[in-house]
Amino acid sequence: MNRFKSFTQRYDNTLLFLLGCLMIISIIAIYTAQPFLQGAISEINFMAKQIQWYIIGFIALSVVIFIDYEQLKRFHWYLYGAGIISLIGLVVLRNTPLVANIKGAYGWYQLPVIGTVQPAEFMKFFLIVTLAAVISEHNARYVQHERDFLLLLKMVGVTLLPLALIIIQPDLGIGLILCVILACAMLLSGLNWKWLLSMVILFTISIVGFFYLFYFQNDLLATFFPGHAMNRIMAWLQPFEYADDLSYQLVQSINAIGSGQMFGVGYGKLQVSVPELHTDFIFTAISAHYGFIGAAVVLVILFLFIYRLIQIALETADPFGTYIVTGYVAMFTFQIFQNIGMTMGVLPITGLPLPFISYGGSTMIVNLVGLGLIMAIASQSRVSMFDED
Repeated sequence: MNRFKSFTQRYDNTLLFLLGCLMIISIIAIYTAQPFLQGAISEINFMAKQIQWYIIGFIALSVVIFIDYEQLKRFHWYLYGAGIISLIGLVVLRNTPLVANIKGAYGWYQLPVIGTVQPAEFMKFFLIVTLAAVISEHNARYVQHERDFLLLLKMVGVTLLPLALIIIQPDLGIGLILCVILACAMLLSGLNWKWLLSMVILFTISIVGFFYLFYFQNDLLATFFPGHAMNRIMAWLQPFEYADDLSYQLVQSINAIGSGQMFGVGYGKLQVSVPELHTDFIFTAISAHYGFIGAAVVLVILFLFIYRLIQIALETADPFGTYIVTGYVAMFTFQIFQNIGMTMGVLPITGLPLPFISYGGSTMIVNLVGLGLIMAIASQSRVSMFDED
């Protein structure tokens, strides 16, 4: 009985409840989107496959929850190295049957039985753990603000290699996630405010420079963002001028969301065709079919989910655990804002899924493994807080 109690106490009931809500929303949304899928994929039962990924992911979560997360400090470089090797393999094996070309990107291994596996998704997990270990080890060795440049160099160096390998696939979405994880690590690492201010100024100059080039030196901007990347930018900033071509998907998404109004058009009544309705544009399916009310329910649950993660981060006494949880907070928050923003034209389309709702195997498993690690940190921190020793 005590053993069973110890087992169940490792789970965070609030996160489990919210995860259950997100799973139900995901299954309903994918089922709703299924009739509007076109081509060969319309024959695939994505709802059943999503349930399958949830089951596999939850099993992985239940295994990870028993890991002594502090031991990750000992072999985080092995995890990081495995991630780098898997990304290099995509480059080396690009023109072989082992690497799948999906929409012009070579970011997936094509494996028998398993299907496609995306190493970049797993690299997010490896980077969060590695940055957390680098920061905690540095701060344990040096007093605050001592050798700040060395710490900054370590964090940037650890991020740049996987970032470069992911960008050349190309995969801008996950590349941006790695940058967000790095920015979060910088804020929490204890760097001197001068370094942080320098990073903020550099970022601001980059944003201002980007919009200047777009509106006044468009040809020059195209040299920095050639081909597909420039098309994404044009489709984002001038969507209705390219509604029949570059920004067809975005304009259709905006029209579909607008058609939902307050209560939605109802199941099977969507009149607007939106590509990728079950994956990247799952929020469009929810907003169109269930209206503002349905979209608001999803946003509230996602907000409560992030709020609970922040609570765990604040309650965790161990810095290493705190860095890991906050890394996931940054990652999930960015993905939520980016995915929802791109469906409405507020942010550019990057192909990032909506966490725990969009269809996807690799991303679902990685997210649930991360959630298991967070629960392990929460349960072990709770034990140490009340340990008499």
